Amino acid sequence: MNDCSIEDRLNEYRRRKQRRQEYKDLAARSCYSVIIVMVALLLLRPLMVSHILSRADAYSAVGRLEESGRQCDKALLIDGDSSEAWYGLAEVYKARGDREMAYGAYRKATEADCANVPAHFELAMMYVDDERYQLAIPYFEQVRKLGPDKVGSRTARTSYHRTALDMLALCYEKEGDPAKMEMTVKEIRIFYPGYGQAQDPLAHLR
Repeated sequence: MNDCSIEDRLNEYRRRKQRRQEYKDLAARSCYSVIIVMVALLLLRPLMVSHILSRADAYSAVGRLEESGRQCDKALLIDGDSSEAWYGLAEVYKARGDREMAYGAYRKATEADCANVPAHFELAMMYVDDERYQLAIPYFEQVRKLGPDKVGSRTARTSYHRTALDMLALCYEKEGDPAKMEMTVKEIRIFYPGYGQAQDPLAHLR
């Protein structure tokens, strides 16, 4: 009888050990599955955001600003640091006349990507429109720092660099800094020979 009892205990021990191993294996497989899903989402996230922002651009192109804004919001739910999504949202706010919200969204776009030329430029232009020239200068300077627009790039449709230099010279003039204004005007003539050859290169900006 004792032999039976010992055998039963050994069998029970083996069953428990086997169950524990099965639980461990199941937990490991679940963990691997979660990791695979997370990696897949991380890899797919840029594609998802890009697809959503394409829809936002399409809605904006036909004047459906509300829909465009909603698409940008969707993109930000997936990637809260998407500079392009913040920029798109800022454009919607500005088009609707909501300048404070536009300011905030443009700033978010510039913080998320220091190389987002349109965001820096448009934010600076808003400050110029509001005659807040000192606040505009750092954003124009960033466009200046990034250099001339690359041929074939998205920003090449508008010469952000050339126009930023023009506006930077104007800002320095308005802020009473003739030395920096003159330095900027010289830079314009170096990068863009033949542009602004008038006696007063800033006349068309005033």
